[in-house]
Amino acid sequence: MGNPFSWQSLTTPPATEEVFSLPALLFLVLFGVGFVFAAVLSGQAVGRVASHPIVRRMVRRDAGMALWVFGAGLFFFGIRALGINPFGFGEPIWLWLCLLAALALAIYFVYYWRRVLPVQLRAFDQERVKRRYLQPKGKAVPATGSAARSGKTARSS
Repeated sequence: MGNPFSWQSLTTPPATEEVFSLPALLFLVLFGVGFVFAAVLSGQAVGRVASHPIVRRMVRRDAGMALWVFGAGLFFFGIRALGINPFGFGEPIWLWLCLLAALALAIYFVYYWRRVLPVQLRAFDQERVKRRYLQPKGKAVPATGSAARSGKTARSS
């Protein structure tokens, strides 16, 4: 076996026995688990993981990005497993590029979690405190429903 990073090796479709080699199966497991985990987090399960609205929004956004990266990796692996090579999509370079994209995405997540998220959380908490202090005392909370349409406040009804 030669250098797996040589241009010849990256652009040559794999032989039948190389399609389900150990590295390819590890790729399949990693991207399959990542895709399922991202799909679960992008749905309603995000409420179980994150209770803060800023964190919940971040997790949903990041799960959406992860779905694209892991979905692309599974697509290229599927093309490779089927043994077809339309537009060169069955070549190993696509799997390596998907691994590189997943690594870049993980680095971005760590950066965002450590640098950007704390600033957003502080700003959200400061805005919450500011609204609490700026709320007029003794003033009725705006009514909703039929009382609001009739012009009555929550205290007068």
